[in-house]
Amino acid sequence: MESIWNKKWIEDIDYLKDELINNHINLFAYTKEDEFNKKIEELKKIIDKLDYEEMKVEISRIVASIRDAHTSLIFPARRFIPLRFYYFNDGVYIINTTKDYENLLFKKVIAIENINIEEVLQELSNIISFENEYFFKSQSMKYLQIVEVLYGLLIVDDMNKIKVTLDDGEHEILPVSIEDLIYTNNKLPLYAKKSSENLWFTYLENKEIYIKYNSCRENESESIYNKIKKIILFIEANNVKKVTIDLRNNLGGDSTLFEPFIDYIKENKVINNKENLKVIIGRETFSSALLNAYNFKNNTNAKIIGEPSGGKPNCYGEILKLSLPNSKLIVTYSTKYYKLIDDDSIDSLYPDELCFETIEDYRKL
Repeated sequence: MESIWNKKWIEDIDYLKDELINNHINLFAYTKEDEFNKKIEELKKIIDKLDYEEMKVEISRIVASIRDAHTSLIFPARRFIPLRFYYFNDGVYIINTTKDYENLLFKKVIAIENINIEEVLQELSNIISFENEYFFKSQSMKYLQIVEVLYGLLIVDDMNKIKVTLDDGEHEILPVSIEDLIYTNNKLPLYAKKSSENLWFTYLENKEIYIKYNSCRENESESIYNKIKKIILFIEANNVKKVTIDLRNNLGGDSTLFEPFIDYIKENKVINNKENLKVIIGRETFSSALLNAYNFKNNTNAKIIGEPSGGKPNCYGEILKLSLPNSKLIVTYSTKYYKLIDDDSIDSLYPDELCFETIEDYRKL
């Protein structure tokens, strides 16, 4: 049976190589072809030494070596650490938990098993597709929760229990399925509320509204266009003078969906100035959401604030998917190049006003 699967993995690896070379718009923009081919051949030589979880990690490593954030393995996961992590400027902290681990909320992470968290992050950086440090900060926290990833990287050797060292000592954590990953901390900052809604808004005070745009995708019964119409009607009916649009957690989709609102703001002389119009970006402002951010930057008088964007201004995107024939692992790849600025060396949209959050900032919001 083992030799049969060795052959199947080789078929999958060769298929991955051929499909990416033939279909990615520019596979070797940031990596050399001979280095990519070498990694492919090296993996084929060690197949008999790897189990299924390790193979997933190694395929992810090859795809990540392309250094295109849109080209990545969609990592299949079944077991999760029931702690939600966040990479603040002052370290990795737990910002939410399931009921069994509420006593660990807001603790600082020191190590996983006996491996220092910085070493864990270094290992993760080799298997995650990213183009700047800000997107890595975002994506690494998701991978850090996936038990199969930690096992495949040889960070943990038992997928049924994980030792996590926090600033108050060691804790044994029992992994859960995605269905049981139910967080209990509801005292969230405004921007973290209603995370499952693609677009929502709230009135603040002094004729100001806050708009949270979480996803450039139609995923609810009401269209984004209709939601935009309601926001505009509210602005008009309530004589709103200040607007904050928050794109910090928007990973993209279809950039055209939000254009009607941007067009409206462009023509609103009261709102369209740096004093009254703010756009928040961050480590998860990516792909089509980054296009929206640049639309605000280039075509309105908005003040851009927050962290640098996770998306690179000039980047590959417009993804398609391929499925490996035997393992059925799915890999996304880019089919289009987006050039937003002249200087390709710039790795992020940097805001007019930088705001880096600490754990204390998060707790006070």
